[in-house]
Amino acid sequence: MAHRGSPGRGSQSGQAAVEAALTLPLVVFLVLGTLQLFMMLQARILAQVAAYRAVRAGSLNHGQCLPMMHSALVTMLPTVTRTDSAEALVEAFSPRRHNHFHVRSTLTREEFNEPIIEIVRESPDAEWAAGLDGGEDVLFDQPTDDAGALRARTLEIRMVAWYYMRVPFANWVMSRMFLAHFALQRYTAANPLMPVQRRAAWWGETSETLGRDGWPGGDLGQRMLRWSERGHYVFPIQVSAAMRMMTPVRSEHFQGGPACNPHG
Repeated sequence: MAHRGSPGRGSQSGQAAVEAALTLPLVVFLVLGTLQLFMMLQARILAQVAAYRAVRAGSLNHGQCLPMMHSALVTMLPTVTRTDSAEALVEAFSPRRHNHFHVRSTLTREEFNEPIIEIVRESPDAEWAAGLDGGEDVLFDQPTDDAGALRARTLEIRMVAWYYMRVPFANWVMSRMFLAHFALQRYTAANPLMPVQRRAAWWGETSETLGRDGWPGGDLGQRMLRWSERGHYVFPIQVSAAMRMMTPVRSEHFQGGPACNPHG
């Protein structure tokens, strides 16, 4: 009886091995993908806090870009490297104070030195601010009900925080899924949710876009695509914030237009 049953046990063992081989990629992707997704959600929360801190710094410093950039950078640094102590925060901020990532691809070992954040000032109007008589808003403290004047004295910004995906395998798959979703590049690799499907051929069939144009560094989608080809998997998190100016606008801070220089 034992002899007659052994072929059945061998057959079941072989079937189990085949099933494990088919489901293992899916299990690995689900675990790593969930971890990467939650890290992206954390980065989204940090980006919202960073935008608030940036607009507050700008309102206290006459709409100047550099304090806004540095306030947002400090907030976003935990998504780039360790900042679990005062010393680690200083070490993280010092080489990135000019708004460079300074991270290496796990595949190509190529260093990625693109901007971490980009900020555009929607209000006050850059042309109005740059043309102020005397270089400053002299009517800043005057009460008014004029909607245009109130908007001119409100600092409103939009910000993109580039999130660098680091979880192996999940970053590669999710990057290509995002590119396909926004109709930037067809996903032709194996379907991680169905391993036997070797060429998924996913393509976004939606009118959803990555948002407004006019970012200091150029089109968001094209940069995602270009960086992905170099082994750097990043995603743009877009947020906005507004606050009443606490100091008068100075024209010297708006001579370069509404966009803050991506490198500070």
